[in-house]
Amino acid sequence: MEQQKIIRCAIYTRKSTDEGLEKEFNTLEAQREAGENYIKSFKHQGWEALPEHYDDGGFSGGNLKRPALQQLLKDVEQGKVDMIVVYKIDRLTRSLLDFAQLVKILEQHNCSFVSVTQHFNTCDSMGKLTLNILLSFAQFERELGAERVRDKIAASRKKGMWTGGSVPLGYTLKDKKLIIEPAEAEIVRFIFEDYIRTRSEVHTTQHVIDRGYKPKERKNKDGTLKNKEVFNHAMVNNILNNPIYLGKMPYKGELYEGQHEAIIDQEIWDRIKSFKTENLGNAFRPSRVIRNSLLKGLLECECCGTMIPTRCKNDNKYYEYYSSLKSIKEGVQRCACKLGSVPAGELNTFVLDKIQQIFKSPEIMREIAKQLSQINPKYTATEAYKLVDNIGEAFQYFEPATVHDFIGEIVDKVVLHQNYIEIKLNPYGANIYENQMVVKDECYCKEKLVLKYPVNFGRKRGSIKIVEPTPPNKNTPVRDEKLFNAIAQAFYLKDIMETKKWSLTELSRHEHCDHTYLGQIVRLTTLAPDIIMAILEGRQPKLLTLRRLLRERFPYSWEEQRRELGFI
Repeated sequence: MEQQKIIRCAIYTRKSTDEGLEKEFNTLEAQREAGENYIKSFKHQGWEALPEHYDDGGFSGGNLKRPALQQLLKDVEQGKVDMIVVYKIDRLTRSLLDFAQLVKILEQHNCSFVSVTQHFNTCDSMGKLTLNILLSFAQFERELGAERVRDKIAASRKKGMWTGGSVPLGYTLKDKKLIIEPAEAEIVRFIFEDYIRTRSEVHTTQHVIDRGYKPKERKNKDGTLKNKEVFNHAMVNNILNNPIYLGKMPYKGELYEGQHEAIIDQEIWDRIKSFKTENLGNAFRPSRVIRNSLLKGLLECECCGTMIPTRCKNDNKYYEYYSSLKSIKEGVQRCACKLGSVPAGELNTFVLDKIQQIFKSPEIMREIAKQLSQINPKYTATEAYKLVDNIGEAFQYFEPATVHDFIGEIVDKVVLHQNYIEIKLNPYGANIYENQMVVKDECYCKEKLVLKYPVNFGRKRGSIKIVEPTPPNKNTPVRDEKLFNAIAQAFYLKDIMETKKWSLTELSRHEHCDHTYLGQIVRLTTLAPDIIMAILEGRQPKLLTLRRLLRERFPYSWEEQRRELGFI
């Protein structure tokens, strides 16, 4: 007699809020009990409940970011689960998109699911339709609930009511209302009055610290205290811009009369706004423009950590720099950064110059050429490759954010030290760099994937300049760029022909280029692999030129190619 197959059943339970979970018998336990009873009813078919508990208390069904669900999916992928049992389908998910993703995962690992209270069979089309209808209503119910919450918050804000969030300094929460805390309100008043005297957030921050004032203590969800020891520039700036201290309640850019008491009056608020407007023109502040900030998010200082793009204005002209985030928050006097602010253009040029070899790799050149063609369909592949030959010129055709993304694909971090600059490549960028190396680079560390360049940060006419103590070695061999680009272009054109299934005539018509010339270029893809690699690495014979390759009919036999072209 054939032994009956055991079907391992995992019970998944979920509740959107954590309200009531502290009770002795809560809704999660009720869902699990219903699931266990359902499994027992199919015991004759070999169903067995797994002892593991997959319970998500206090998690929404609108996404899949739930710890118990993620653990369940891991167990499914490892083949530990054959069936998932839920009380209702909406316990698993309330999103049609997420459900499609879950079904795909379950089908890949031969796992099924069933609902205790909703009976359907997904083996036929009618069952699938029923399931989709149920999920559509579940998603509709969730979105309707979200709309109700948003409408309630909007109505409450317009009435000036507090609707939750971090309680601002100067207030305490009582019966869901903001009540003035006298000791903290004194700190808030001092910040506003001191800014009126100094007209400087940096100076006001320093004065607050000198007086020994401390930020508001806050609690995490687990009850532990989350408190910063001292005020910083960002905290003072947030206080000066918070209309709650004026007795107003902000909502979507509008101010409504609040139900709480104001700490400052309208006159002080207006004076603060007036001073801030006056200071705005000459402010040295973080820049949201990536116009010259190609290294945004990639730059670090050895002593201060993260560096961000900043800019200042002088005589109606903006100057862009990279400055440490610490100096922006705490002020230059307190931070005492060893490097200070570095001109953005100077550093961008240095880094691009050091990694330009990577951008000339065939795979990167193909990608840039494709992007150029998408930017302007008028560009043919031949014209795109001519532009890509000069990376600096090619990048002028891209949006700065696109160039930033190109760099981010290759560079992991750029760390500034007093005596050297480190360019940390990610594995993808390092692999391309190593393949592109013609001779050994003394500045490259293969184990750490780091390019390390000794430099001096000197000043010229008040501006910082990056100076390399030793100039590059003039005897370093340089590959034949014409040969190199022709090989890259040949494989790019061949890829177009294979992808779009074009003939050479159709390709020449699209490229607006001579049929014979394109044939000569594409024919370069028939060179022996070792000959192609020698050209890419600059190891080809000195007498081998692009003119010779295109005009002479080299043989198709790889052995004869090596002999005729001087590789043997």
